[in-house]
Amino acid sequence: MTQPATANSPRSGSDRIIPHLAALVSDARLGALQPHCVELADLSQMSASEAAMKFGGGVMLLEQGLPGWDELLLKLAVDRPSTAVIVLSDQIPGNMVRALMKLDASDVLPISSIPADVIEAAEKLRDTSTGGVGGSSVCWAFRGAVGGAGVTTIAIESAFELARRFGPGRVCLVDLNVADGMTTSFLEAVPKLDLSALAAAPERLDPRLLAAWCYQHESGVSIIAAPRNPDGDALAREPAVLRLLDVACGMFEFTIVDMPRHMMPWTKSVLSAVDEAIVISELTVPSLHAAADMARETDVLRHDRAPAKLVLNRMFQKKRLRAEFALDKAEGAIDRKIDSTITSDWDAARTAVNLGRPIAEVVQKSPLVSDIGKLVQMMLPEEIQAAAPVEGKRRRRG
Repeated sequence: MTQPATANSPRSGSDRIIPHLAALVSDARLGALQPHCVELADLSQMSASEAAMKFGGGVMLLEQGLPGWDELLLKLAVDRPSTAVIVLSDQIPGNMVRALMKLDASDVLPISSIPADVIEAAEKLRDTSTGGVGGSSVCWAFRGAVGGAGVTTIAIESAFELARRFGPGRVCLVDLNVADGMTTSFLEAVPKLDLSALAAAPERLDPRLLAAWCYQHESGVSIIAAPRNPDGDALAREPAVLRLLDVACGMFEFTIVDMPRHMMPWTKSVLSAVDEAIVISELTVPSLHAAADMARETDVLRHDRAPAKLVLNRMFQKKRLRAEFALDKAEGAIDRKIDSTITSDWDAARTAVNLGRPIAEVVQKSPLVSDIGKLVQMMLPEEIQAAAPVEGKRRRRG
C-alpha cells in the first residue's frame, strides 16, 4: 500500500519501533528494549526447543552468558535456519560462529550496545531475511460480495498462513468492521483500538501509539480492532482509516484488511491503494452476479493496478455429490475468471472459533487451510514467493 513520507522517513534510534523481537537477555536490557517493540517476548523461561518452535523464523536477540543462549543458537542453526539472530557478545566462541554461518541472516553486536543499535540491526535483518519484504510492505483487502460469505474467516486464516511462513511479528490483521466486527470474538482477542481518539486526531497516530493499540495473538499475528460500536461507522472517517493503514504498512511486512461489505466513505480509497483486492463470494447464481459486479467496480477504482481477485468460498469437497454447477460454466455466466476456491470445512472452522485458535492447529489437514495456502501463494509478489515455503515445507535457504 502506498505510504506517506512520515511512515517511511528515517527516525532517530530512540523513536524506532519494530513489530516483534524474541529475546534471551538480562532483565535490565529487556526493560530497555520494551518501548521499542510492539511485542517483546522473553525467552528466559523457555527451553531451547520451545523457543525455537514458537519464535523460529522471526527475529531473535541472544546475549552471551545467559543460561541456554548457546543451546538455543545451535538449535536454531539445525532446525530453524530461517531465523534472523542477533548475538550480543564481545568474544563469541568459534563453534557459535559456525552456528551463525548456518543461519540465513545474523549479526553480532558488542555487549555494550544500546537499544537503538539492536533495533537498527533487527530492522536490517527483517529486510534481508525475507528477501526484502520489509522494504516494501504488502497490503491485501478482503471484502464480501454478499453477507455471510466467510470474509473474516478467510482474512484470519490468510494472516495465520503468512505468520507460519514468515515468522511472528511480521503480519498485522486490521478489522475495519468497526460497528460489528467479529475478528476479536473469533480469536478471543482484546479490541484495543481507540476509534474515538483516532478519529479526533488521525495525524497524531505514530508507530508507538499503534503499538499500544495492537493485540498480540500467540500465533505471532498482531490484531488491530476496535470494540463493537453501533456508532463506529460514523467515527471511522477517511483520514482516520487511511492514516491507520499507512502506519500499519510502515510497521509490518504484511497487512491484512477485513473490510465491511457495505460502502463506506473510505472504501474506494482503500481499494484503489491496496496491493490486492479480494472479493469473496459463494457458488450460487445471485452470489456470483453480486461478486462479478463488485469485482468490476473495484477494477475501475484500481485503474492500472492488479485487478480484483474473485474467490469462491464454502465449496463442497469433490467426493461429495451436490447440486453445484461447474466452475467453467460459472465463469461463462459472469464473463470473469474465478481466481481461487476455498473448500468448506464447517466442523473445523466452528471448533477453531470456539477455541480462539487457527484452524490448522485444530485440524492439521483441513482442506480449507490447504486452499488458503494456495490463495496466499498465488497473491504473494514474485520477489517474495522465492522466500516463502509452499504448502508447509520449510523455507528454502538463500
